[in-house]
Amino acid sequence: MGNKKGLYTGIIILLVLIGGIWWLSGNIDQRQQEGATQLAIKSIGAVEMTDDNPTFDEWGKNFPDYLDMYLTVEKEEPFATEFGGNLAYSKLIRYPQLTLLWAGYPFSLDANEERGHFFIQADQMDTARNNKDFLNAHGFKAFGGQPTACMNCHSGWTPWLIKNVAKGDFVAFNSTKYWTMIKNVPAVNGAAVNSPEHNGLHGGRRMGVTCADCHNPNDMQLRVTRPALINALVNFRGYEADPVLGVKASREEMRTLVCSQCHVEYYFKPTGTKVKVMGESIANDSTKKWYNGTQKTYDEVEYWRDGNEPTEIEVAGLELVFPWSTWKKGEPFRIEMFDDHYDKVRNIFDKDWVHKITNAPMIKIQHPESELFSGGVHAANGVSCADCHMPYIRKGSKKVTQHNITSPLKEINAACKSCHTQSESYLKAQISDIQNSISHDMRTAEYAIVSLIMDTKNLRERLSAMDKFQTDGQADVKKISAEIADVLELQRKASIRADFVGAENSTGFHNPREASRMLLQAVDMARSGQTKLVEIAAKNGITDFTTSDLGFEDIQKFNPGDIRYKVDLNGHKAGDRYYEHENINGNPPAKLLEDDKNIKPYTYTYVDKK
Repeated sequence: MGNKKGLYTGIIILLVLIGGIWWLSGNIDQRQQEGATQLAIKSIGAVEMTDDNPTFDEWGKNFPDYLDMYLTVEKEEPFATEFGGNLAYSKLIRYPQLTLLWAGYPFSLDANEERGHFFIQADQMDTARNNKDFLNAHGFKAFGGQPTACMNCHSGWTPWLIKNVAKGDFVAFNSTKYWTMIKNVPAVNGAAVNSPEHNGLHGGRRMGVTCADCHNPNDMQLRVTRPALINALVNFRGYEADPVLGVKASREEMRTLVCSQCHVEYYFKPTGTKVKVMGESIANDSTKKWYNGTQKTYDEVEYWRDGNEPTEIEVAGLELVFPWSTWKKGEPFRIEMFDDHYDKVRNIFDKDWVHKITNAPMIKIQHPESELFSGGVHAANGVSCADCHMPYIRKGSKKVTQHNITSPLKEINAACKSCHTQSESYLKAQISDIQNSISHDMRTAEYAIVSLIMDTKNLRERLSAMDKFQTDGQADVKKISAEIADVLELQRKASIRADFVGAENSTGFHNPREASRMLLQAVDMARSGQTKLVEIAAKNGITDFTTSDLGFEDIQKFNPGDIRYKVDLNGHKAGDRYYEHENINGNPPAKLLEDDKNIKPYTYTYVDKK
């Protein structure tokens, strides 16, 4: 018996020792793995990656293959595809209905096809939507300048600026003027201050998305770096914050969440408080005036010049927020969730702008890929954004993820055929059929809403002539808006739906069923609005009021052409082109307009053949 007891004791001790050795080995392995990247880097004399220099030029010294893939878009000739590409033609020329859908908002003046992650900051700096003087002189007198909140998605310097300039205060970061904050991007990689390199695309102020936005420098784990997403995931969707990786999530989840830092709908929520932020001393220089003769409060360039210096000022606080309060973890997104959220916060944030033609309080939707994708068949089967947009490919003898982050159609064998067994031609045909179908639905919805807008304009004019809708002999805008309030609400919600699918960059492919459902709702809302207009007209004794049904040819009459100066401004003459490069804000390829002409109505003999 004693021998058995001793044997059992020995076995237990042995198991404990084995367990301890196993734990110690695992812990050592984990520590070794965490430090392996930096050890390997140091052993070959490469750079040590750090958030103090998040530039892809610096980090790319350790990963030249990945850097080379990422920089593909910089080197290649711009090209247009049916529903994408990187040729920055004017979307307003291709889709003139947008000038009416967004009337009164800067997007109605300047909206180009996107050029990709590499150019995203440069395009944000160059757009007329970020040019106060130009906007003020071209019909947007109330525009006061973009806040730094717009920089959250456009600059790889954002985390550094939050930490070092805003001192960790996310509200202060968002509330600072865009052109003030960007002046603080440091010169790195040997660049002289205010040199072309410091102001350029490679590590400078024009640098777009970079490795550090998605990777931890210590071990290259995927991480979330943007506070707006972390806040939304923790406050609304049941995730737990993590001091290193942003949130606690599986690697597969992270392969989508890193994209959700920017590919989402958002708004700038007023905090209702004042916050101290960086200002500019130019505000005290009485010789510096905007186009309209008012005092300049900031200098609309990216560097300090002519004695202009940073100051401290107090402004109304803004916070970048995702409208996800009713979208819970594990649930597919539904468009009604946006309705619920924006209705819930109306006492704080009621609109992005007032529609110039109808006076409706409007919401502008921005690139909501994460929301639409969440309810699609790919998400339901555990597919991540990276699986399709950054598929595994062979580069020499190595297996790497494709870092030329673009359409899966560019790498269909790697992106699609790892799961699908059908031929490449079959898969492309299926994708094309889905996108053409959704495009038809989208044009139908947009044309219906534009018809509603023009009919609303007509009725407003008719009502404004009536004594009951006047004050002191003048049309009373508020009285008329109250009379047609139900119509304005239908315009708002129909536009949210059409704008959602238009701003979402897959032409509905990420979730065709939900895209089609919300577009059908948009058409129904627009037509219901027209019906209500007829009823309101009849109630007010207008018996000859009729509704419109605009089509492709009608819409083309609103083509704004490329952006040109209407007045002499800042060294430019009236008639000069706003953009320096002809391949930006120009005409779309003629074939795309021919395609659009045959999408609505759906000319199947043309669409199927193409």
